[in-house]
Amino acid sequence: MRHLYFNLVSTIILVLATSSCSTEIPENSKNIKNQVVINQQSQKDTPNDTVPVWFSSGQPNTNQLLYGFGAAKSLEKATQKALADMVQKLQVTVSTTTNFTNVTTNDKVSQKLTQQITTTTTQITIPNYKVINQSELNQIFYVEVQTNKEQTINDLKELINSNINQAQQLLTTTNNKSSLYRFAIAQQVTKNIQLINSSLRTLIILVPDSNINSQIEILNQIDNELLNLKRGLQIYVDKQNSGFFYNSLEKFLQVNNYNITDKKDLANINITLKLKDYDNKFNNNEYCIETKVELQALDDSSNQLSPKQYTIKVCSKQGRLAAIDKAVEIFYSQLNDAESIY
Repeated sequence: MRHLYFNLVSTIILVLATSSCSTEIPENSKNIKNQVVINQQSQKDTPNDTVPVWFSSGQPNTNQLLYGFGAAKSLEKATQKALADMVQKLQVTVSTTTNFTNVTTNDKVSQKLTQQITTTTTQITIPNYKVINQSELNQIFYVEVQTNKEQTINDLKELINSNINQAQQLLTTTNNKSSLYRFAIAQQVTKNIQLINSSLRTLIILVPDSNINSQIEILNQIDNELLNLKRGLQIYVDKQNSGFFYNSLEKFLQVNNYNITDKKDLANINITLKLKDYDNKFNNNEYCIETKVELQALDDSSNQLSPKQYTIKVCSKQGRLAAIDKAVEIFYSQLNDAESIY
């Protein structure tokens, strides 16, 4: 009987001991989890991690503030992606290009020229955004941008009006001017129209009940005047060599509705390309091209020559043809982003 008693007591003690151990296991797991989380968070604050804490945690939009996040190998590309992310949150899918835009406010007495950073997309424009977070980890840039919705709406209205005024004023200055001058005006007014269009789209997204009928009517008038201006320009592309960069030039002219003629005697503008300091080589299993492309625009009537250089640097692991394709794309992008191609 005594033996049975001791066995029973031993069993109870063993059960209690086992129960006690089982209650401690979740606590130990919780402590380990907390340690893991804390370690991960501390690692995210160190340069060895791949993503900053503020980037991975994100930031939801509010009624007044809009946010966007982007990461890339360059600060410019990361900012572009952050703005594209902001755009996507506005339920518009686009690609972005960042540039500096000169906006002229014309009050018929004096002109106030202001320079502001504006990001234009194929659909929308986001003026005067702020970069509120920026980091570089493992050669990757991380950017968070922010814009105030109410301020953006006011900026868009001002941007639309100032670009309408500038386009109208510029179009009145083309009479009896050289072909190169008219070409430069056509380029600027084209950018005005693009900016007006994208700004109007953004305004409609942010304020769906906006009445933009009057702006659309004026925009159509500007567009028609620009079309007439471009019709008066006949451009001859003088291919003095078989350089592949001519593909970029002709694409740019065609996309922007300029007239290209194959008869030199009918042209009032002659454009040719000259390669300077051309270098191609294999470097670390990549085919690399580095050169300067000088675009020379000649006014047929005045013999005015306007040169401008573009620097091209590109490498590709896929070989020569892939590197050439990249170089052609880069040159086209530079032409498209330039305030003036010459």
